[in-house]
Amino acid sequence: MQEMLTESELSLVHALQIAPRASWTDLAPILGSTAATLARRWHSIVERGLAWITAYPAPLTGAGAITAMIEVTCGRIGSAELVDALVQDPRVVSIEHAARGRDLVLTVQTSSLDELTGLVLDDLPGFDSVRSTQTHTCTALHVEGSRWRLDSLDGAQHSAVAALGESPDRSGYARPESLTDQVARSLVGELTGNGRASAPEIASALGRPTSSVRRQLAALLRSRAVVLRCEVAQDATRWPITVTWWCRLPVQAHQEVVEIIRARSELRLCMSLTGPANFLLSMWVSSVPDILRVQEWLESRAPSLHIIESSVTLRSRKRMGWELGAQGRATGYVTTLGGSSWTLPR
Repeated sequence: MQEMLTESELSLVHALQIAPRASWTDLAPILGSTAATLARRWHSIVERGLAWITAYPAPLTGAGAITAMIEVTCGRIGSAELVDALVQDPRVVSIEHAARGRDLVLTVQTSSLDELTGLVLDDLPGFDSVRSTQTHTCTALHVEGSRWRLDSLDGAQHSAVAALGESPDRSGYARPESLTDQVARSLVGELTGNGRASAPEIASALGRPTSSVRRQLAALLRSRAVVLRCEVAQDATRWPITVTWWCRLPVQAHQEVVEIIRARSELRLCMSLTGPANFLLSMWVSSVPDILRVQEWLESRAPSLHIIESSVTLRSRKRMGWELGAQGRATGYVTTLGGSSWTLPR
């Protein structure tokens, strides 16, 4: 039987979705616990692979940065080896096995169009199991998974935790000279594996002075260059099913529809794309019948949205750089995101 998160664990994960690096001391009175208990609880959750905190370069930032969805049709022979190789590829940030229309759906982030081209035209065709690919380039990312929340905190708790995670005004942010692109990449690399890593822990791993890392880390986290994300094993929640709708929508209606669908708490991903299906949205839902109810809601609220196809995810093998094993649990294997040429936004 699938292990579910307890109510106290769900509350902690929800809090960390809002403020991923909040201290246990600050969270304790809000969650009605102690700092030591929260630390032990989080350690247990992570050890069981049920939740984790990662970091990655903000999508579509940096000169020439590209986010894309690649549909892959492949044969049975060699497909396992293909997926194993894609898990290890830092350009491929998420891997989903689809129920129909395609065998795999890859979410890809590259630092340039050339890097994406190399993956699509050179690397993927090199696998004998790959029969065809179809690439959709993201032209606008409206909603992504770091914004998705559990519903375990009450309104007062949510507001209190949000106050802890509020970022300082970025309008006057000036990047210190010490925060070079190379330094930023190394910090993101450490935070990818543990988004709560402290400055002393990162300094020890990188062999740098703690004081320098503390200043650089603070500057990086204040910037718009990195996203912190508390993830959760989907099957341990009340929303075990992922459904993706590939849609066609007049370009002038994209923003209007985005504002409509933001109201759905199930929404995990929404982006504008190139190609016939130029609008994609993905949700976590509670049951298969719920798919129909949500689609009816979409069609009634956004009549200009033409749904070309809906697809259920059979299995997620990788999510934002983290390998997922049985029942969607994190294995601890992580590929650093962003690529060696990723740069801070200027």
